[in-house]
Amino acid sequence: MTGPSQTPKWTRWLARLLAGAGLLVLALTLLMLYVGRILLRDDTFADRVSDSLHDPRVGEFVALRITDAVIAQQPDLTALRPILVVVTRGIVTSAPFRALLKPAVRKAHQAMLSSTAENILLAVPDAGVLINEALKSVGPQAAGRVPARLQPVLRLESAAPAFRAAGRVLGRADTLRAFGRAALVGAVILLIVAIVISPTRRSTMLSTGVGVATVGVVLALIVPAGRLLAAAAIPDRGAAGAVDGLWLAFFGPLRVAGIVVAVIGVAVALVAVPSEVVHWQALRDRGWALVSQRRERPLAEIGRVAALAAAGLVALIFPGLALSIASVAVGAALLLFSLAAVRQLIQPRLPAAITGSAEDVRVGPVAMAGVRVVVLLVVGVAAAAVLLRVRPRTEEVVASGGACNGAVELCARPLNQVTFPGAHNAMGSAQNPAWLFPNQDLDLRGLLDRGVRAFLLDPYRGNRMEDRVRTDFDAVAHANRKIAEVIGPEAWAAGMRMRAQLTGEPGGSALYLCHGFCEFGAIPFAPTLRTFVEFLVMHPGEIIIIDFEDYVAPADIEAAIVESGLIDFVYRGPLGPAWPTLGEMVASGGRVVVLGETDIGTIPWYHLAWGGLMSETPYTFHTPEDFSCRANRGAPRGDLFLINHWIETTPTPRPSNAEIVNQRDVIVKRVRQCERERRMKANILAVDFAGIGDVVGAARELNGLP
Repeated sequence: MTGPSQTPKWTRWLARLLAGAGLLVLALTLLMLYVGRILLRDDTFADRVSDSLHDPRVGEFVALRITDAVIAQQPDLTALRPILVVVTRGIVTSAPFRALLKPAVRKAHQAMLSSTAENILLAVPDAGVLINEALKSVGPQAAGRVPARLQPVLRLESAAPAFRAAGRVLGRADTLRAFGRAALVGAVILLIVAIVISPTRRSTMLSTGVGVATVGVVLALIVPAGRLLAAAAIPDRGAAGAVDGLWLAFFGPLRVAGIVVAVIGVAVALVAVPSEVVHWQALRDRGWALVSQRRERPLAEIGRVAALAAAGLVALIFPGLALSIASVAVGAALLLFSLAAVRQLIQPRLPAAITGSAEDVRVGPVAMAGVRVVVLLVVGVAAAAVLLRVRPRTEEVVASGGACNGAVELCARPLNQVTFPGAHNAMGSAQNPAWLFPNQDLDLRGLLDRGVRAFLLDPYRGNRMEDRVRTDFDAVAHANRKIAEVIGPEAWAAGMRMRAQLTGEPGGSALYLCHGFCEFGAIPFAPTLRTFVEFLVMHPGEIIIIDFEDYVAPADIEAAIVESGLIDFVYRGPLGPAWPTLGEMVASGGRVVVLGETDIGTIPWYHLAWGGLMSETPYTFHTPEDFSCRANRGAPRGDLFLINHWIETTPTPRPSNAEIVNQRDVIVKRVRQCERERRMKANILAVDFAGIGDVVGAARELNGLP
């Protein structure tokens, strides 16, 4: 028999080349066959999307998008958004909805893969019928306003070019997929030929088996790797959860396929390993030595100790993850031991043509080569996730260029001679799915980006009870009476009914921003104030006014402002009779004026609004014709003048009214009328749904700016 030393070297290199090519073709073919099957077939793609709705995170995301589509067509349903979300959340997991969804997804999929797609739409036309029926038990009048045919819940105009490019790539992949099974057979033939012609047959079989097992492990790791990268790349928690659920629905089975391939590879490798190596006692001893045995080389020993420390930290900080890893490790060990036992049973019956000569087989280095590939992949994915998570903010500090609130002309004007666009009940946003009866379409950051610079906020004290907050009416003596007056008897009765439904032991008392009842909606006070801090840091020339309709003690307001860091931006100088200019406020660093309506205590920078500092118009107007400029709270002629400019439809504010009264011409006409009647400069224009209309443009015009 010709020995390894008598075989030409080119034979050895040819065997290695064939084995490497076979492994590469195997990996690419398996991935191409799987991806092609789930991404290129309309029916399979639609089935995966439909199945993903069973994941609560995907269902929640879809429910929110459908709710937004309903409100986009019927804006006056904004006040009922939390109820719509609850109803829609139950619908999206139902069989009728999935039956409607599949043809819509198939149509969107065809557009995604079309070379001429200009727009990608996902519309579920008759979903409104399901929502209408489900909503009838809650409120027949609201149900009748839900459109039967909804606008698209997903519209990707700007992404169409990217989808066209992806469609071209997938189209070529679909062409190649026809040869996928042949390529798979070819990969297996290459691996077999490499083993047969190799002068060191058992070593080549071992390397091939380890390579196949490595391919399987890499395929299985695609599932957690994709989830980790998606979670790191997508800052929005809801969207990240939905992507994670979709990824599992599409690529979850790939984990099973990878495990099957890995088992086949391990079985092939074990055939070539000497019997004494695969005995279970030997495997146990080798595994324990890998963990406990001290290394001679310092770097290797540092790596071993670091790995043990990292494993300990993961177990302490992420016990659930550690348990999952331990389960996988135990399962892999049991599988390895069982394969080793099978190998010992069949080894005597294997012909020499398969096992080759009994040359010295170096198991350790070959196995470690596969381990290194997997470790490098894991480290690379983890590093990419860290970089995505800690990537620098894309938002840059906006240079003021000497401007104050966007205009150089305003810097020389006293604060009480500048008009600020404002938001009434600014904390209540329709973007918050848990907020019932919101007064604003945008959240605080959206309002700031829109140009709003005056905010009317209501702080309360409440107790967390599961997913709701129970208002603590005992925190301030005047709360019950004042709330009933402000929100009206209908909203008061609804709030008391919702309050009675909250059961369980209330959590600790904390500060929240609410309106009337925290049961209708609540956001944490101090963390929310951080929104202003982040904006002011990025916009060094901006001045804002915050008016608290206070239902908590002054000390609570002060503590929240200090905790949030907003205290560093609070204006500490006097207000009136010599008012600071906006430029002086910017220079001093005090760019936030803080007002309180009831009790300011002895806090020097907390100013009493209705103590002679500010005056206002009435705020209860049921039609635009009811608007008046007569004096309401405060001194008849305070230094600051608040124009309340919204239509009162308590308890459900209507965006359709804002479409009318928030138009710039309407606001400017009324404000100029009030300035003439009251002989004061309008300082705060408070509106509902500040994202509708043009209150910001009206303020600029009233400030004499283009």
